[in-house]
Amino acid sequence: MKNPYTILGINQDADKAEIMRAQMFAMKKKEYPLQEIAVAAKQLLDPAKRLAADFMFPAKIKARRVQIIQTNLAYQEIKPNDLNENAFESIK
Repeated sequence: MKNPYTILGINQDADKAEIMRAQMFAMKKKEYPLQEIAVAAKQLLDPAKRLAADFMFPAKIKARRVQIIQTNLAYQEIKPNDLNENAFESIK
């Protein structure tokens, strides 16, 4: 089984109209046999077969660089006794 996305030249997020349009363009280019183009389009139009194609031919995900985020947080030193005393002030 060949990758239907490369046969039709579309991304994995293509909708039905884009698949049909890509099928027509692929037939005009004649890079692949007409039968392979028809099978690829039929496979992508059927939700169950498209899910299988997505599993067999996963999209390449571009990894982003991790950015270091610097924050200037002022930490206060809190003692356990301070927490207990301040907890009951709101009840008064």
